[in-house]
Amino acid sequence: MKLVNFKVALLKIDFLFFNLFAFFCGIAGAFVGALAGLVLPLNDENIKDSLIGFTSGLMLGLICFGLIPEAVSISNLLLCILVLIASYFLIGILERALTMKYSLSQNRYLKSGILILVALSLHNFPEGLAIGSSFAVEKSFGILVGIMIIIHDIPEGFALSLPLKMAKQSKIKILRYAILSGVPTGIGCLVGSVISYINKYVVAGCLACAAGAMLYVVMNELIPEYSRKENIKMATISNMIGIIIALLLLEWLEL
Repeated sequence: MKLVNFKVALLKIDFLFFNLFAFFCGIAGAFVGALAGLVLPLNDENIKDSLIGFTSGLMLGLICFGLIPEAVSISNLLLCILVLIASYFLIGILERALTMKYSLSQNRYLKSGILILVALSLHNFPEGLAIGSSFAVEKSFGILVGIMIIIHDIPEGFALSLPLKMAKQSKIKILRYAILSGVPTGIGCLVGSVISYINKYVVAGCLACAAGAMLYVVMNELIPEYSRKENIKMATISNMIGIIIALLLLEWLEL
């Protein structure tokens, strides 16, 4: 009986550790990325446009080389296309609702930041599922996946902090948003470690939904912001650099 109780206690400790580790992974990367965004100077208009271009490139790279291919590989193309389109238009509806309720149209950067927060939260849930399911296979594998996700989330935290900084939000509030965006990772790990089987179509749907939400933000908020300017050369070059860095990160992390 004592041996059984000891094993149960160990399982409870492991369960607690897995989920605390997942919460840490989700929050740490976004927090570090947000800090990096806060220390960058935004006094010059060209710097602002270049950073927006870089941010949009990072998100496009994540969508095209990470989220969509991964979703298609574990489900099917038709499902991913349907969810992508649905989430794209749902984020558009959410944008209108937020604009009407909080007058966000008066501050386009704040609106962009909130929409990015929603998109990243959708994206981080399946990351938590990945940690939870990896721990179920092998502890060391779960830790490795968690470390990869920390690095993977740094540019996302940067993408979140930049428009909020331009919207004149306080540093504390921006870091709070970054922490909030990482919470779904811990929730996803909790779900993944509780259930023994994760339906692949649910995971694929989360990934495609996040891709559609991010695509809406990039196409309707970030790219139009710098494309209105007469001198967009630096912004477009920064956009390309962001796409390349996203590709290199995804290839390096094998995510």
